[in-house]
Amino acid sequence: MSSPKYFFAMFGDPSPHEKDTIESGIYHPHPKCAPFPPRPGDILLLYCSGSYSQYPMQVPGLGVVLQVDNETVRYRYLPLSNPVSKERIERGFLPNDVSRFKNRRFYTFWLFEVSRESFVRTVGDQPIVWP
Repeated sequence: MSSPKYFFAMFGDPSPHEKDTIESGIYHPHPKCAPFPPRPGDILLLYCSGSYSQYPMQVPGLGVVLQVDNETVRYRYLPLSNPVSKERIERGFLPNDVSRFKNRRFYTFWLFEVSRESFVRTVGDQPIVWP
């Protein structure tokens, strides 16, 4: 079994109701990201854009990838005890990853790989609220 890869997955405003929510366990990345690189067992850092009213510019949880097809990434949602702020992401990400993070404004449902070190520096000490 190989080690998981880590990905940043951005969610825009979940309105209208047919859009994905963080808790749904379903993510429809921007088509420009296809084919989607995550595989089962990989970890998603689930980020909400400023237009996502419940968690604006925060990471409220993680997703463990369960299945990937040509349109969707399905994951198990694991909420964090405290959402991670945009500022903490910018401090924790390594330069290459923070550069991509700063370009997030170009797509509302953007997906890209981040280094393990960036992931750990950003959320490594955040407890998960196990369901």
